[in-house]
Amino acid sequence: MVSFLVKDGLFDGWLSLTPQLFSIFLTFVIICTFCITYNVKIRNHDENKELSGFLVITEMFVSKVEGIVISVMGKEHRKLTPYIMYIFMYIVISSIVALFGFEPLTTSYTTTLSLAFVTFIGIYYFGIRYQKLAFFKKYLNPVELVGQFVPLISLSFRLFGNMLGGSVILALLYTALINFQGSFAGGSESVSQSIIGDWTTQYKYFWSGLNIFTIILMPWLHLYFDLFDGVIQSIVFSMLTLSYWSSAAHGESEEE
Repeated sequence: MVSFLVKDGLFDGWLSLTPQLFSIFLTFVIICTFCITYNVKIRNHDENKELSGFLVITEMFVSKVEGIVISVMGKEHRKLTPYIMYIFMYIVISSIVALFGFEPLTTSYTTTLSLAFVTFIGIYYFGIRYQKLAFFKKYLNPVELVGQFVPLISLSFRLFGNMLGGSVILALLYTALINFQGSFAGGSESVSQSIIGDWTTQYKYFWSGLNIFTIILMPWLHLYFDLFDGVIQSIVFSMLTLSYWSSAAHGESEEE
């Protein structure tokens, strides 16, 4: 319902460009608000007082991500923690935004390709910084010249495919359930055919608008495809990013 209100309201211009644009903007605002709030609270915190629940949870999150970065990259790379945190929050929050009816930003390949491109550039940065010219020895093998683009393609399509697949499944289920109940709406064949032909007209009819099947079933599927799957994909993307960077920085053994 939120997405339909947005389409007909103030943000119609945003959605005319791309349905994910407003989600990108909203995710950016939420992350910035979260970071600014944390910064203000931690600066104004009295050391003699206990931390609030917000600060405790945030500190736990920062410590956990920092521990992962150190375990994969080493203590000297702990400064990468803010970026890994941002990637995680960017994907997770965009999935939470999708629960309110907005198009997930990860269903745009441009977004996932941009995230993967940063990881791809980082591979060369860490490889050249720590291995120097030895980093390019592997490219003496012509196969490696093509294989160097595997991380870019793999990361971008993995995130894009998983999130888009969930959105497609949800859309198909919504259409099927609304059409199924819409066939009984009003007892009129013309009304039924209208609803079947265009599922967005469910909001014009009381019976179809309050679809009992979608109310019972879809919230649980949204929790899985939007929330749970978003968290899993954010963890996978972050860990693979650190893994690629670590391999580039320290090199890969012959067995690996």
